[in-house]
Amino acid sequence: MTRIPVLSRDEMNADQQAILDRISANNARVGFGPAIGYAYSAEVWRLHNESSAHLLDCSLTGAQVRIISLMTVRHWKAAYPWSAQAKTALGAGLDPAVIGAINQGVQPEFADQTDAAVHAATRELLATGTLSDGEFKAAEAALGTVRLVEIVHTIGHFSTTAMMANVVGAEPAADAPSRLMS
Repeated sequence: MTRIPVLSRDEMNADQQAILDRISANNARVGFGPAIGYAYSAEVWRLHNESSAHLLDCSLTGAQVRIISLMTVRHWKAAYPWSAQAKTALGAGLDPAVIGAINQGVQPEFADQTDAAVHAATRELLATGTLSDGEFKAAEAALGTVRLVEIVHTIGHFSTTAMMANVVGAEPAADAPSRLMS
């Protein structure tokens, strides 16, 4: 059971209803997970969904976005987004062994060196909040400035997702393909 009640459409103001209608028209998630919390602020909800849409068509591959998302929600110990992102990562073609390694907090084996560079930059950003000069140079050389900026954005996006899910008390579905390890 969540800690914050799910708002019905009738309990929402006009701005919240407009966002709900827009999201529902796109078959997006409403009424569960972190969306329970977002629904209380139409502007936060709108901005978060725009950020999500951006991640579907950015300079990072779908698998790279999922590497970052999994690392970030694991960092914040967010069980609901872990399960949701693991399912999405499998759909994006991310190797199940990579998902498992991230869940265990160990270094995954990457077939793609760009994916490895995304992982390395994300690992240091989550651990320190910045990149050392050496890691910055390595990331910039392997990924370029645009992807590096989008890694930072993606971490921020999924930090919000993770913390919102934790605050509302969202729990993974019983049939989730992966559960966050302690």
